[in-house]
Amino acid sequence: MALQNVVFGKFVTTLTDFTSGKTTGETMRSDTSSLALYLVLIGIARFLLSYAYNSLLTYNSHRVVRTIRLAYLKAALSQEIAFFDLGTGGSIAAQATANGRLIQGGISEKLGLTAQALSAFVTAFIVAFATNWKLTLITLCIAPATIIVMAVTAFIEAGLETQILEIYAQANSFAEGVLASVRTVHAFEMRSRLVNKFDSFLADAHRVGDKISLLFGILFSSEYCIVYLGFALAFWQGIQMLSRGEIETSGEVFTVLLSVTIAALSITALAPYSIDFTRAASAAAQMFALVDRQSAIDPFDESGEQPSKVIGHIELNNVDFAYPTRPGIKVLDDFSLNVPAGKVTALVGQSGSGKSTIVGLIERWYSVSSGHIKLDGRPITELNTSWLRKNVRLVQQEPVLFQGSVFENIRHGLVGTKWQDAPREVQLEKVQEAARLAFAHDFISELPQGYDTRIGQRGGLLSGGQKQRIAIARSVVSEPKILLLDEATSALDPHAEGIVQEALDRVSEGRTTIVIAHKLATIRKADNIVVMKKGKIVEQGTHDSLINSDGAYAQLVKIQNLSLDPSNTTSKTEEADASETKDDRDDLAKPMTKVATHDKVRMEEKTSRDDYDNHTQLGFISVVYRLVKASPELRWWYLLLAIGCIGASAAFPGQAILLANVSEVFTLKGSEMVDKGNFYASMFIILAAGCFISYFALGYAANIVAQTLSHNFRRQSFNDMLRQDLQFFDRDENNVGALTSRVDSNPQAILELMGFNVGLIFISLLNILGCSILGIAYSWKLGLVVVLAGLPPFIGSGWCKIRVDAALDRTVSKRNSNSAAVASEAVSAIRTVSSLAIEQSVLDQYLGEMNQAINGSMKPMFTMMIWFALTQSIEYWFMGLGFWYGCRLVSFGEIKMFDFFVTFMGVFYAGQATTQLFLFSSSITKGKNAANYMFWLHQLQPTVAETSENTNQGPKSGGPIVLDHVRFSYPLRPDTQVLRGIDLEIKKGQFAAFVGASGCGKSTMIAMLERFYDPSSGSIRIDGDDLTELNPRLYRRIVSLVQQEPTLFHGTIRENIALGIDDPTSSGMRDGTQSSSTAIVTTAAAATVDVSVLDKQIEAALRAANAWDFVSSLPEGLSTPAGSNGTQLSGGQRQRIAIARSLIRNPSVLLLDEATSALDTESEKIVQNALADAAEEGDRITIAVAHRLSTIKDADVICVFYLGKIVEMGTHAELISLGGMYKKMCEAQSLD
Repeated sequence: MALQNVVFGKFVTTLTDFTSGKTTGETMRSDTSSLALYLVLIGIARFLLSYAYNSLLTYNSHRVVRTIRLAYLKAALSQEIAFFDLGTGGSIAAQATANGRLIQGGISEKLGLTAQALSAFVTAFIVAFATNWKLTLITLCIAPATIIVMAVTAFIEAGLETQILEIYAQANSFAEGVLASVRTVHAFEMRSRLVNKFDSFLADAHRVGDKISLLFGILFSSEYCIVYLGFALAFWQGIQMLSRGEIETSGEVFTVLLSVTIAALSITALAPYSIDFTRAASAAAQMFALVDRQSAIDPFDESGEQPSKVIGHIELNNVDFAYPTRPGIKVLDDFSLNVPAGKVTALVGQSGSGKSTIVGLIERWYSVSSGHIKLDGRPITELNTSWLRKNVRLVQQEPVLFQGSVFENIRHGLVGTKWQDAPREVQLEKVQEAARLAFAHDFISELPQGYDTRIGQRGGLLSGGQKQRIAIARSVVSEPKILLLDEATSALDPHAEGIVQEALDRVSEGRTTIVIAHKLATIRKADNIVVMKKGKIVEQGTHDSLINSDGAYAQLVKIQNLSLDPSNTTSKTEEADASETKDDRDDLAKPMTKVATHDKVRMEEKTSRDDYDNHTQLGFISVVYRLVKASPELRWWYLLLAIGCIGASAAFPGQAILLANVSEVFTLKGSEMVDKGNFYASMFIILAAGCFISYFALGYAANIVAQTLSHNFRRQSFNDMLRQDLQFFDRDENNVGALTSRVDSNPQAILELMGFNVGLIFISLLNILGCSILGIAYSWKLGLVVVLAGLPPFIGSGWCKIRVDAALDRTVSKRNSNSAAVASEAVSAIRTVSSLAIEQSVLDQYLGEMNQAINGSMKPMFTMMIWFALTQSIEYWFMGLGFWYGCRLVSFGEIKMFDFFVTFMGVFYAGQATTQLFLFSSSITKGKNAANYMFWLHQLQPTVAETSENTNQGPKSGGPIVLDHVRFSYPLRPDTQVLRGIDLEIKKGQFAAFVGASGCGKSTMIAMLERFYDPSSGSIRIDGDDLTELNPRLYRRIVSLVQQEPTLFHGTIRENIALGIDDPTSSGMRDGTQSSSTAIVTTAAAATVDVSVLDKQIEAALRAANAWDFVSSLPEGLSTPAGSNGTQLSGGQRQRIAIARSLIRNPSVLLLDEATSALDTESEKIVQNALADAAEEGDRITIAVAHRLSTIKDADVICVFYLGKIVEMGTHAELISLGGMYKKMCEAQSLD
């Protein structure tokens, strides 16, 4: 750019010499032809250099961001578990993706443009000094003024941006937890309350963001004002020096004038980039804070002993332990235990007695407060952490699987073994062997793709029992020396449990095994049974010795025994079920059945509507129009923004006219030249004042608009996701990590688009239009030639660049979603990841996904840079054309010099504006793609939804419930029927139980009754009304659900239980009124409860769930934080809180999906009695899914499921008399 000023100066000299009669027209034409050629060569050089540096910088930015993201995830995976318990990590996946994009935005092409601007700044002053050092020195003051303004505003903005990112990290963490628990959100109609809680974070960020408005106003107004003041100073002083003879030619003044202007404009051009740099720096600082954090227990630390042989002798000596989040509460108190090598040691006791804590300490998730834990005589603190975990395998109470295939999940257990890098065939053989041991091979083989079947997010396409068996297979596949089984069979049906228990008994032989169990039948054969209470050992011994001592253990055994004596009552088994034909029996043996064609087509249509790739993309103008239309409350700010744009866009045409007049001043002599010079210098001062006002309005209004839109669309995006039905979340691309990333990155892209950038874009468009019209108006012949020759290829190149960039951004976003899913799964399941010691495998997978994103984007990126380089170069070619042709017209007398300068400068500024426009193409494409996704999501209507037709259609009462030949297939597996013709009636006041093997359809029945899905065919009716005709919100108000894996949210215990109460912000309460006793304060600040009214109600629910004692014993009581996903509580404690949340709802229909599976025997009995009492209240229907048959033996009707059908039905006594499947299940669970 600096070289062009030298050429321009020579052009001015040539023209003034001709105008003053010093040269002939032929001489001028010859000189201008040579000078025009220089501009063409400069354009070619600019094209090559722009392509090279932008391609290299963009390629490098991808690699740098990949390295930072990888280091960030590695730092997260290396942290001790206490770090995650404290909830300080935020949403790692969302931060890695969103912050990575911010960093990339600051170090890719914008970094090159910044280097180019700085280079132009330095070179321009070099040229100016070489031309006339004295005049340049006088005007040099504009540079430090510009730099000081930028530095001060950037420093203040960096602090504010850091605050905003920290708030968004908390918001993303909250959103991630909610999106991972969408079934609970739907079941309790929590959406509006959780969205309000999410909005409270956004409101805080919005308040901080609004403070940036004044900074932007000052930054942009000052920058542009200084430029034109500098121009005025340079011109005024140049005229003075020319009149005094200190400067020989007008070309020198013009060269210095343009050089100083270019230098100032180069610094001014940095202003929009400085915003990106500030955000990138703040994002990087946030990520580096975690990278630099030293973990107390680092699995990547290679120090520590790695013995060649493991015997398996574990000792706990005088161990004291309190969780870091509650340091004042001892979980283990002077605890000592000897676990002999090769023996089975069982831990039993109440929930919260410290059983699972022992597992956590052996796994080195935490360090003991005092005392020692030794393995084979060595303190585990002296052992290598990763080595320890690879030799100790754990099956957790709540099994966690990862998105991928069955084979990939079980193969995780081979990490760190000699089979880790074995061929796939060898690994598959080991995986199948482990699956057979875990009684999982048969059902895996029957899946659509067998071991290669993808199991969905967190194994969501499998039943609880199936997930647990795969988790067991994953743990035993490595043939470990030490096994830790934390309720390893809690989710298995009795038949599978018996077989798996035999398998575990076999794999436990010769291995040290620590078993935590509430089902006492699973630990009868243990070599030592340890009964715990409040962190101490109450008694220990073998099953027989403890029974003989008639202590605490013996009492627990008595509670769990089932009676196998049939009563005299007759069976209620329906004749149709009792007299099944041979064909029916043969049909039951086929788990995979084809769905009717019309049902399959209907399901495929539903699935297709959820595919974003099928959505029609809106263009940039349409997107901006919809964004503006979506926020009518901003209309006055839009008006101020428009005024600022119009005022700012007048600067270029005004400057073109002024420069044309300036060129004529140089042809004058003496005092006339000085007077005219002073006048036009004052005009530049007025222009500077106008720019100050316009750009201040623009900067201030643009940030208000951007912050408001970001706030609104973050809330809307989160709300629209929670509004979708379960089918949406079953899709692979809609995993928790990807959705959380979109909640953050899409509104951020809109903020960048609709902030100051959109103002500059429209200023550029107005300048292109205004300057082109100006040029044509003063000299239609020159104007038309240059405009028609220059702008079409300019705009065409820019359009091609935007098209390629948009496609590239969509591809990269989709691939970034895959990497976000890996990070989200790993961090949310950090205990599973650490216990399997697969941190490096996760990093390799994460790196692989990022490499795919980079490799897949390189070819289109290099193509895009060709078009980008053209947008940066074409202006030099049509400027050369304009000078050459314009000078010819002047030489032939067709136009005057003034008209030439107005036209040329107008076209020149039109080219500058076009170049500026396409510098924002990245913001345009990212913002456009983000907005298109959010528009699609907003209009996407769930299949199960509230509509205008069913708004007031609620259930008349709570029953009876009738299922009429219900068939069902999950939408993503339309060929596989899960329910195969269910006919059942459950009357008011009845307690119905569903039992059967894992995967037979029991939990699917609960999902259908919650209306998570609608039947593929058949109907479900309540009190005569088809569920598909009812408003799901009104229907769910009479239903309450306790799931097998309880979900709690970030907040206090009080807030979690209060979420069970009907949401008063939704219309249509069950009785048409809203009771003040159930009011919940749901403001933008928080979703909290009216403590004075609700605490008694909460206490009653907690007592019914046998949870009041442990809650009231906590230092903060009901105000105790539950932690992210309830991590501050034990599994049993979480489940009791979830039960209390369901009971406080006072439902007409109570659905219990393994509601007591995580409870100790004593708590289970108390809670079961409470649930039984609740079931007897009025006409309440209670439906329970259970594997622990002692919990449902008093049910009015027990339905035995087998392969999607009910094969037996009756009371406990009747089914025992029948002597079928149910009796065999009971026999498997009986204790002596």
